[in-house]
Amino acid sequence: MMATPHNNVRRHSRHTSSIKRAPLLGALHLQLLLSILVATSNYCNFGSYSSDHEYGVGQQSSFKLFVECFSSPPPISSTSSRLSSLFSHRRAALKGSSFHNRHNRHHQQQPLHRADSTKSSSVHLHGATSNSAEVNASSATIPSTKKAYKKKRSTKKQSNNYSQKKYSKQKGAAAAAGGGSIPKHMMNAARQYNSQLTKCNSVSELLSSFMEQTSTTSSTTAGDNTSSATHLAGANKLNSVNFSTCLHRLARFAAKGSYSSTPSTSNMNQNDARKQVLSDPRFALLVCSMAEMASGVDASTSVKMGNEMVLQQWGTMKCGNNGVEGERMREADDVLNDIVGLSSGGGGGDTTKNDEGDDHNIIDVATVTVASRFEAAEQIMNQLSIPQTKNTFSSRECSNVCWALAKLRVSPPSSAFALGRVVVVGNHDENGSEKDFLSSRQFVSLDEMALDVVSSTLQVRMQLFEEARKRKSGGSSNGAWIPELSRLAGKVMDLIAVKIINEYGMRNDGGTSSTNTVFNPQEMASVLWAYAKANRADDALFSTVAAELIRQTGYALERGGQGPRPQELSNTIWAFATAGIRGEQQIELVKFAANALDEGEGLFFGNEFKPQELANTGWALATLHSKRGEGTSTETVEDDGIVRILRWVAKDIMQRVDSYKPQEISNSVWAFSTVGFGYDESCGTNVHNDYVHVATNDPVGDKELVYETLEVIAENALSRLHNFKAQELNNLAWGFTRLGHRTERTEKLLVGVGEELTKRTWQFKPQDIGTTLWSLATAECFDKDAFMAGASRLNLRHIRSFKPQEMSNTVWALATAGFAPKHIRAFDTTLVPASLRPTTKMVMSDSITECFAAVASEAMRRPQDFKDQELKDVLWAFSKIGVRHPALFKKVAHHLVAANGRGFGGFSSQGLGNTLWSFAKQAQLSLEVIESLGDSVKLGSTGRLAVYETSCLDIGEKAIKTLFVRAAEGGVELGLDRFTNQDLSNTVWAYSTLGLLHSGFFKEAENQVLKRLKNLRPFKGQEIANILWSFATLNAQPDPVLIDELSSYIASVCSGKKGVADEYSISKVFKRQELANVAWSCAVIGRYPEELMKILYTGIVGTANDPNRMKQIFHDDGLQQSSIMTLYYVQLAADIEASKLQLALPPGFPNGWGESEGHVRGNGDDLIEMSSSMLTLTISKLQRDVSNTFTEIGFENVLEHVIDTNEIKDEYGFQLPQTPQEFLSIDIANIGQKVGVEVDGPGHFVRLIDDTRKPSNKVTLNGMFADKGENRVNGPTLLKHRLLTHLGWNIIHLPYWEYQSLGGVREKEKKYCESLL
Repeated sequence: MMATPHNNVRRHSRHTSSIKRAPLLGALHLQLLLSILVATSNYCNFGSYSSDHEYGVGQQSSFKLFVECFSSPPPISSTSSRLSSLFSHRRAALKGSSFHNRHNRHHQQQPLHRADSTKSSSVHLHGATSNSAEVNASSATIPSTKKAYKKKRSTKKQSNNYSQKKYSKQKGAAAAAGGGSIPKHMMNAARQYNSQLTKCNSVSELLSSFMEQTSTTSSTTAGDNTSSATHLAGANKLNSVNFSTCLHRLARFAAKGSYSSTPSTSNMNQNDARKQVLSDPRFALLVCSMAEMASGVDASTSVKMGNEMVLQQWGTMKCGNNGVEGERMREADDVLNDIVGLSSGGGGGDTTKNDEGDDHNIIDVATVTVASRFEAAEQIMNQLSIPQTKNTFSSRECSNVCWALAKLRVSPPSSAFALGRVVVVGNHDENGSEKDFLSSRQFVSLDEMALDVVSSTLQVRMQLFEEARKRKSGGSSNGAWIPELSRLAGKVMDLIAVKIINEYGMRNDGGTSSTNTVFNPQEMASVLWAYAKANRADDALFSTVAAELIRQTGYALERGGQGPRPQELSNTIWAFATAGIRGEQQIELVKFAANALDEGEGLFFGNEFKPQELANTGWALATLHSKRGEGTSTETVEDDGIVRILRWVAKDIMQRVDSYKPQEISNSVWAFSTVGFGYDESCGTNVHNDYVHVATNDPVGDKELVYETLEVIAENALSRLHNFKAQELNNLAWGFTRLGHRTERTEKLLVGVGEELTKRTWQFKPQDIGTTLWSLATAECFDKDAFMAGASRLNLRHIRSFKPQEMSNTVWALATAGFAPKHIRAFDTTLVPASLRPTTKMVMSDSITECFAAVASEAMRRPQDFKDQELKDVLWAFSKIGVRHPALFKKVAHHLVAANGRGFGGFSSQGLGNTLWSFAKQAQLSLEVIESLGDSVKLGSTGRLAVYETSCLDIGEKAIKTLFVRAAEGGVELGLDRFTNQDLSNTVWAYSTLGLLHSGFFKEAENQVLKRLKNLRPFKGQEIANILWSFATLNAQPDPVLIDELSSYIASVCSGKKGVADEYSISKVFKRQELANVAWSCAVIGRYPEELMKILYTGIVGTANDPNRMKQIFHDDGLQQSSIMTLYYVQLAADIEASKLQLALPPGFPNGWGESEGHVRGNGDDLIEMSSSMLTLTISKLQRDVSNTFTEIGFENVLEHVIDTNEIKDEYGFQLPQTPQEFLSIDIANIGQKVGVEVDGPGHFVRLIDDTRKPSNKVTLNGMFADKGENRVNGPTLLKHRLLTHLGWNIIHLPYWEYQSLGGVREKEKKYCESLL
């Protein structure tokens, strides 16, 4: 190939790098071991040798095979030949060839395999046949026009003549390099063998053919006892073309499952066939021989000689630190064992440890200079090779070898076995010693890399012989050589990569090429595909090859050619995406591809793309875009290229959708949705839709284009969904959903996807289950059978095979779709007695209950594995569907805020808001449990106090406060300007529901709301109601300006056709429960904007005193009981504090206005405990004790004095509805003196979690409440106090903690009560 000669390498290798490898085995009696292996091998016959034959004795001098004669023709000739067809395409296009006709040609062409199973074609190489690793895009030749582009045809003819002359000159030079012509019989033998290889039909046949060709019996020379087992690099019996062909066909057969032609093994799957290949000793010997030739080793070198040179000469120069390299090798062993399923222990498999006797051969890295390593490697390689073997492999053969190794997945990924590179670190001391060798496999020269490769081949050979010994002794094989064989494959790929980098680096730097070998675009694409597939890619290699690809094709285009074939461009971009490599060259490649597609409106190049090529290109572009960082300077250039290419994909799908296979359709839709191409923002955003849309210069046009394309796809795909694989169905549903495409065809398509999920659930992988259900739930396609089928896969037996995202997506989808577990109280260990909770067997009898149980168990077992969003989604799902799970929430809370907890630093605004909402909702669900189970509930309190008490029992009071403090700090640090309106709404609602006030956070929230109102940023009705209700409930004391600004905003959004708000216009923005909450909030804050209050009353009770009409307009079942009681408080407060508004409830209220009998209430997101819960008169022990104390000191009193509407009307003259209604009560009252005592328990206060003041000794009233240390009275208590005061009552407040602090000492209690009076 284009290996740099040692004199060139010296100029470019000035610095050192470390070589860390396991020590070689000692020299063995190789011939004896060969005999053992032959006698015991189940695979082949290596040849017959006598046991006392001294290895290497009687060997004849081998012929030196000039393999350059079997290389591919020079690239210019090849390129000119290819351009001949491209010219005819361009001439035909200019003549008027139609788009439709071109597509008809495509329909007749051979279908293209997928990018990861690329087909190969045969190319004639000097009488030998080599198989390409890439599919040559078959294109029909279009008759050219004689009159068109005469000058360009002339240029092409001249180019061909020049190419032929150059090729002849190079061929002669190759022959002269060896001092004479190649022996004809060897040249013919190589040709004949290559022809024989093409006739093999299975892996086993290929390997048997290789062993036969390289055995001693195959030689036609008298006395030639050489073989691939005794000599390196194929023993002069194969050339590079033969190795390339053999490996390439072997990989193809393995991919088809064709290990053997026998009926019993001819139909094994691809993975089984690959395992058979990797565990076959013949394959190991084939790779070793190929690697040795690729390293430039002379094929006449015996294994014994190679051991002596490498072990004795170069082995003493290798670096220490085997512990680091040993760890890397063991990691690579683990990776490979997972793939192959074989053990690497024993039998010589562990080559990472030094024998004690080898320590004297190891030289400390600090004493090894660049020069000594460089010169030693050069000297040894000069002995192992001859000049003619330095550049053995042609570009075509290199690409074939890399493709085969990648296809077989034999080389370890770079994460397990570091890339080997010739590097320039520039970190030398005064003696020239390298100081930065310990981090990776770094080398000072290509010769040193080649020696590293040969050392691995010798180790594999030694391990094969050790295996033979074990078999001879009756032992069994465990594939001990496979880990080192894997590393060898990685080293070969690294060696080829460095040669490519050096070759084109010199070309791009203006230097002189060391070889005449040039990769053509097809080979470049094949090489990049291989390195991406093998996970051994880096930016240096990919940028170098991409730059050369653009240079070559640009050069061809300048001279009238068409440039690369579509498949070459598609596979190259695909390789960049698969390898995850981004950079300047990748951006240039995208731009180049877009320009090539757009040239001549696609008539020259765009229409030549096949569906698979376009789909793969789109997939790759979207993948690369998704990995882009923020604020890159090339965003505009890349976005422009992506959009132009995706437009081609969309237009092509509409033209010939029937030609697109299911995978190609799903990949295209996936690409559109991943970059947001044509996204329909009118459908709103989803919690999973927080991605950046690709920038476009025609958003309306692109939206229309994608809309039409998706309609075509929906109609076409529906009829053949049964042909889609599970992942393809998943991508299809996900893409349509994420793009916001909601049409009748889409609905039918998603229903069809759900039916396929139900019918073949077992085919869906965990990722497909979670994402498909997410898509169906988001699109509101609630197919119960599909959701039940998907949930059944996430059971307690198999849950550990699911990733956190797959689990979170599944439960999120179930909760969103409203499919609740049958046993909803199964996990509530705080409130529900064990006797009322279902057994494990009962839980497992319901697939959804078991699904939630399984996901919770994994989230508790390994919360650290869940990302922030995944944790949030799991918690949200439990709370949304109404399932309490105290153990889960306690575990997550401690995971977040423990001493070394995760914290909220990585949470998004949405994640933070939804997490807090979930914790608050868990506590609020206690009210439903109390209502359902009554006295069976293990809780003594009710109402708002029950919510807070439940959160403390579930999580712990300290933990729940710490959680909300850290969340507030995290939100302020993140910046509330990044919160959406819904995020703000969810967050403040959570604080108010638990009665926790973080003053700093709420002040920031208030400022943010005011800013958005002034900027006319739209709010939903629920968001306004929740925000205002939260401020009022916590008595957060917002600026009155907030009410005024909200009033103006509500008036603007609720105005009807004539500019006046009526019932219909209001119903489009608010629900009546939300309107009641806003009205109550105004009363608590004491602010009654006239326009706002009229809108609220119009929306709640209307203007016609017709409750049934209001139910129809608002689509509800009437006012909730809490809303009715709220309106009494609001009406009384308005009559007293804003009488000029003349607000009034309808006559006969509340009769007929409440919810219909038997109606099931909603989820109760808006918690206002001022109605029925306040008049469910329960007298606590503390209340009785305080009453008795007041009696003892002479203060007569009654418990729970009730004030109804009639009393208010008769005594105070306030006009409330005529229907009697009790809605005010006083804990302890002296009716005659109109003095009331409110025994304020915990439910009357909010906790100031960012206030460190000490509690005061006494409450100060004078119409306003003072904060008492960590406590502040809440909004309901404040409003009640104001109303009773307006009615003439003198209200005394007794905080529970002050009375309890007296310790039950009666005298102290009396003195305390006297002080209050």
